[in-house]
Amino acid sequence: MITQINDFVFCPRSIYFHDIYKCTTDEEFYHQTPQKIGQYSHKAIDENKYSSRQDVITGLTVYSRKYNLVGRIDILDMRENLLIERKYSVTAIYDGFKYQLYAQALALGEMGYEVKRMQIHSAKDNRNYEIAMPDQEEIQRFESVIAAMNSFSMTQPFTQNPKKCEHCIYNPLCDVYSPA
Repeated sequence: MITQINDFVFCPRSIYFHDIYKCTTDEEFYHQTPQKIGQYSHKAIDENKYSSRQDVITGLTVYSRKYNLVGRIDILDMRENLLIERKYSVTAIYDGFKYQLYAQALALGEMGYEVKRMQIHSAKDNRNYEIAMPDQEEIQRFESVIAAMNSFSMTQPFTQNPKKCEHCIYNPLCDVYSPA
């Protein structure tokens, strides 16, 4: 899944734990406030109520045969060939955010759509962040992340990042996490 790219860059183990939680029917068990706010901010996209303009596509399912990735875009403004990924609150532009957009843009390209520009939109403060179209070096970094995702094993050696682990909703399940 394209959305898992950002999760994987944050922590490769998070996808495994997310899938464990997904098996429960009680979202209250595994969705904390940030996830709930994120879901709410996507509501207009998910319900296809974001725009009535005919040249704005929202919630389109995309697939990349080359990278074997599937996902949904937030917004494609066909008039401007602009792909927009909405986040509730953006405090920094992380590689995972960019790689998620790259995957969407590459999949759209395979499907015959043209993307010339990309943005990340922060709903909390209504700010847009331009993301450069990837050059060959960026594509190689993106491809190395996809290869790492495809070959990842929970038995691989893992070094925790205490700052990330401290705020991770999955740390109660993680055998590597040890609070200070």
